[in-house]
Amino acid sequence: MAPEILRRNPYTPASDIYSLSMIMWEFTSGIPPFNYKAHDLELILDICNQEKRPEIIKNTPKCYVDLMKKCWDSNPSNRPTVRMLENIVSEWIRSINGYYEMNRDGEYNFTVPNVNNQLEDDMFEFVEANKTLVQEQANTSIMKSHPQANYTSSKFTKFTEILAQEKSEFIGFECIVED
Repeated sequence: MAPEILRRNPYTPASDIYSLSMIMWEFTSGIPPFNYKAHDLELILDICNQEKRPEIIKNTPKCYVDLMKKCWDSNPSNRPTVRMLENIVSEWIRSINGYYEMNRDGEYNFTVPNVNNQLEDDMFEFVEANKTLVQEQANTSIMKSHPQANYTSSKFTKFTEILAQEKSEFIGFECIVED
């Protein structure tokens, strides 16, 4: 959930963009965000007050990391719109598809016609990250999630009492954690 939702603000398209950033992170890690932490008041306060976000996975393409960070910005007005995301991702897909189309024979030539240098660099990062990910997944064992990591709707017990003691801006709010 986006920090503004945890603060009792209404859902907006920007809140959905934040949620998309968590899905983006899950694509790079293969596990849900904060899988090894209890999904409790401490995590909520870390997300809202400390701007805690999942740790970036090694070998994630820089262009992808940059976009993901924009999407999880704590200020909803700084997040990209759906239209902006569609344009960026469409360019990536077009470029990567062109790369693989040209390199079907297995002799990889890192050029695609009709793309600018930045887009070509971004595409190359994805190709290299994909190679690395395949190698790392073969060497990685499955780790267990924290027993209090919730990925279904659930109410926090005594949440309002704890918050009242903290004199937090969340007083009187019953939080529902959703994935």
